[in-house]
Amino acid sequence: MTTNRIDDCLSCRDGRLFIEECDTVALVEQFGSPLFLVSEDQLCRNIRAYQEAFARRWTEGPVDVLPALKANWTLATRRILSREGAGADIYSEGELHAALVSGVNPERISVNGGGKDEHLIRKCLEAGVRITVEDLDEPELIERVAGQIGKTARIRFRVKPNFPNLWRRTDFSQEVTSIDFGIQVYKSGIPAQYLPELGRRVLKMKNVELVGLHFHGGRHHPSAWFWRGIAQQYARLTAELCAAWGGWRPQELDLGGGFAAPRDPHNKLGLTEDVVLTWFLWPLQLAMRALPEKISYRVLSAIVNIGMVKSTKFKTAPTVDDYAEATVSTLHHEFRRLGFDTTGIRLQVEPGRGLYGNAGIHLARVKKLKRQTEPVKLNWVLTDTTCFFLAGGQFEYNLHDFVVANKTDAPPALVADIVGHSCFGDRLMPFVRVPELEAGDIIAFLDTGAYQEVSASNFNALPRPATVLVTGDRAEVIKKAETIEDVFSRDLLPDHLHDY
Repeated sequence: MTTNRIDDCLSCRDGRLFIEECDTVALVEQFGSPLFLVSEDQLCRNIRAYQEAFARRWTEGPVDVLPALKANWTLATRRILSREGAGADIYSEGELHAALVSGVNPERISVNGGGKDEHLIRKCLEAGVRITVEDLDEPELIERVAGQIGKTARIRFRVKPNFPNLWRRTDFSQEVTSIDFGIQVYKSGIPAQYLPELGRRVLKMKNVELVGLHFHGGRHHPSAWFWRGIAQQYARLTAELCAAWGGWRPQELDLGGGFAAPRDPHNKLGLTEDVVLTWFLWPLQLAMRALPEKISYRVLSAIVNIGMVKSTKFKTAPTVDDYAEATVSTLHHEFRRLGFDTTGIRLQVEPGRGLYGNAGIHLARVKKLKRQTEPVKLNWVLTDTTCFFLAGGQFEYNLHDFVVANKTDAPPALVADIVGHSCFGDRLMPFVRVPELEAGDIIAFLDTGAYQEVSASNFNALPRPATVLVTGDRAEVIKKAETIEDVFSRDLLPDHLHDY
């Protein structure tokens, strides 16, 4: 058998794609298509890599990895991470439920989000989790509810430092602006201007204990440079606040998420599309109105099939080790420079896409290959999945790498759009090189373990796919495929419509 390894969990064996020891083509035959797959072994390798890399460098206190549950709240995957000792970064009552029923240590659960109501605050206090404060009036609500039920609330502030040092373009949106401004525009976090007074107020409260500071960076830039810049300003703000609060010392410092997955598909569509389509192709089309019809279409064909072809092969992101080195070494340097003692302080990080991303793939079956030679040469590969099952990637302009699972050794033969089967544009992979394909072939979209299945929706009343957990040579359903009845299960008919 000829084996070519793609990464730790994916390999090509005699022309077929394997995830761990399972043939993906056989999994489609067994469980149907489309299908989400998650590698348990890869998830374990990833969480251990984060734990080891940060703990080896931050030796003055414990290190916690609090995976962002929003990236994948499937209960089975969360149980795996709980078994590995991971905490959880959560945002809603539903995610709090998922974390608690999945065995996460409540003291390692951070509840983020602005606008928390009294009901959620009470749930948090009863569970004994950390409440990460985002609103200026939130501490008073926590103090009041904690007093009512006789609890001491342990809180952290989600801070928003200034980052004039982060001048490169943010990947967080399609607007062309700096990371610094992108962080300022983002809704979450308490602006630095309010923190000195807020801290003094909270430190006087009877039922609230301020135990730490929190900053969740988000995926603004894949580089280690970004994390050095984040850590630098975070350390400076921490020292300033401790001085402003009369020598207060944090028990824990949480430096949040935003670490890229290795192949990092994030925002690889947007800029190229904007530049080519808006700045070049449209003015050219206007200019070509003066040309004969056949010539203008011939030029368009050449542009599409030569100039607009997209490659999914990008420079890989830094390793987990690189991220840990950049972050922790910068924290050490800045805290030493500021004379700030970090002995005994707990460090926490919150990977989402960097933890889950490459542990998952999405399989879809080819339904049709549609060709057009006139007036513009175009090809479409119609699959049985949809962008609405990969909505997280659509929001983030992801360009995922892909493999034809039953023809991994077939060479590229044509340029095509890989599209979904909804009544929408549904361009999953625009203008990419594909082998000769036919109905029944299986396309594997890589790095879909984060933000994809959890953001899937039912546009066109399409039932959402199953998720299967692969562990070595075993595969088990961990989330059932929906039925059409499931899709309509929330609908109710008023009495006056029953007899219509």
